[in-house]
Amino acid sequence: MKVKLLAAAIILTGCLFSCSKKSITVNSITGTFDEIDRDISLGQTQDAVNLLKKLDKPSLAPNVRLGIYRRYVQLGENEKAEKVLLSALKKNSNDKMLIAVYSNLLLKKGKIKEAYSLSKKLSGTKYGSIYAEALLRNEKSSGSGVTYMDYFVPDYIPVYADAYAGSLDNRWIRNCAAINLVRGELTQALKYHPENFDDTEDAFFWATVCYDNKKFVEAAEDLKKAKSIANIEIVDSADYYESKKKKQNLNLKIYSLLSDSYINLSEEKLAEEERSNLLSYLTLLDEDMTVTDTTEEFTNQMPKPDVMSAIYLNSALWSLANEDYHGAYKLLKFEVEKWPDYAPGLIAYGNFAKNSNRAVVEDSLTQELRRLGIKSMDMEAYDNLPRVEIADAIARMDDSLARFKNYQLYVARLDLEDSQTTWHSDVKHLAEIYQVVERNTLGTHLYPPEIARYAVYGIYKCEKKEEAENLFNKYITRRYGFSSGSDFYDEFFRNISKMETWEIEYAAWFATMNLKASVAANLYEYIVFNEYLKNEKFVQEISPRATASAMMNLAMIYSSTGKKDDAIKLYGKVSGRTQSYEVKSESLYRIGVLYYERKNNEDALKSLKYAVYLNPAHSKARLLLSQMEEALKNQVE
Repeated sequence: MKVKLLAAAIILTGCLFSCSKKSITVNSITGTFDEIDRDISLGQTQDAVNLLKKLDKPSLAPNVRLGIYRRYVQLGENEKAEKVLLSALKKNSNDKMLIAVYSNLLLKKGKIKEAYSLSKKLSGTKYGSIYAEALLRNEKSSGSGVTYMDYFVPDYIPVYADAYAGSLDNRWIRNCAAINLVRGELTQALKYHPENFDDTEDAFFWATVCYDNKKFVEAAEDLKKAKSIANIEIVDSADYYESKKKKQNLNLKIYSLLSDSYINLSEEKLAEEERSNLLSYLTLLDEDMTVTDTTEEFTNQMPKPDVMSAIYLNSALWSLANEDYHGAYKLLKFEVEKWPDYAPGLIAYGNFAKNSNRAVVEDSLTQELRRLGIKSMDMEAYDNLPRVEIADAIARMDDSLARFKNYQLYVARLDLEDSQTTWHSDVKHLAEIYQVVERNTLGTHLYPPEIARYAVYGIYKCEKKEEAENLFNKYITRRYGFSSGSDFYDEFFRNISKMETWEIEYAAWFATMNLKASVAANLYEYIVFNEYLKNEKFVQEISPRATASAMMNLAMIYSSTGKKDDAIKLYGKVSGRTQSYEVKSESLYRIGVLYYERKNNEDALKSLKYAVYLNPAHSKARLLLSQMEEALKNQVE
């Protein structure tokens, strides 16, 4: 470990320090130092030494004697210099500047143990870096088989903090943060966040600390600074190509994390901008690598494939949300061909296939136009939409499943196949679901989570609600080792921190069915909200894990239990977060209903009109809107 030394700069002040002899004044000291400095510059070393001997007195202030020490060193009179220091320390044993200078001298002379012993008084001061160096060098010289991990313990955090205080080198506080991070103390690690960054890697490190602390705004700001610093570094670097390689690799990570930060802030547009930047950057990078560097070392520096595949997938989903079906198709096609075993990509490809082959019910006019061979612009646009054969999506899933066992992909394949099957009866479908469960059982009432979720939902859809709840409860009880004889929901809340979001949401769903409103509300609130203490007050914010369905169901419970204001607020948050026009329309409709019940006609009309605009097929919103408009018209008349 390389330690930066603190250079003890001795600067003479023009102040008068207490002394026993009245003949020694500011002017006489300053004048004598000026004369000594002239002698040194003229090479009259003996005259300078004689003047220093004449000037030196034990009664002089520490900084004056340090001035004498510095000039002895300048003259090469190291023994005399050291004697001055020792004499000054004898009279001023607690003077931190004297201790710092002498400790530094001892370190230079290799007297590590002496330096370590003396410099202990410097810990926590502006000279703490000298103590840090002495301690670390003392440990290293002990010959006790000290390893790197011996320094990576909480006891050394004050040492590294001291080293930072003296050197202002951010590597030291990164050590402090890293020790806390490996111990899971994320909040403590963030306390070392510096005001300025040393380089791009430094900025990226602190961005990850902010991100892990769910401080997504701060993470985004650090990442933007990292991008800015990277552009400066590559220009200023002496080794342009080496710097460029490092920048390329780091830029990929920065773009990716910045995009994720924006996603967590519900800034989907900004997230997509960063993803687009990354994809454009990758295109240039591929071209650049072909020309300048194709070494294995550089290739290995590229992020893992799942990072890139996730970026392409997120961009595809963004394109879908914004009805750019051609763009989504291109991205998804590239996704499944480039990463044929990336399950989320295959699942998205399958969903695209299902939706692109969904039959659209056309009105009589459109049908007549088709019979006549005439197409409107809307009909032409629909007919030109890219389509993926469902058989193609299933075949790609089967190929991957033959190579790797992936329950998430397996269930998605089942769902895709089910969407193409016209069941003659729910009995037959129910039998198929139980066969899937039996084929994938891991033990009594124990199944892979993906299988359990598929089965519970499927059985519920077959109108076998009690069977679905029974299967779910037995699965949860077995998976998390619930105590027999205890209340199911009591055990559930004791284990809730271990559970997946879907498990909590399903439990809330069944609690609502069984009229356990308070239990359901508590479960949904666990999914929807983050609560933390700030300035001695509890702050509530929407959790990144919150789903639109959980938020909608919680708002519905709030509404039914008299918490109308909370319901309106939560429906509003759903509307602002979701990319689905249908969900947005439904949330606005429910807001409109609540305003209507309060006789707040103005806000009710606004919400209902927007709901209908987003989803003209929303019949309940259209009906209530027309009733309100008719009633208001009659009032005017």
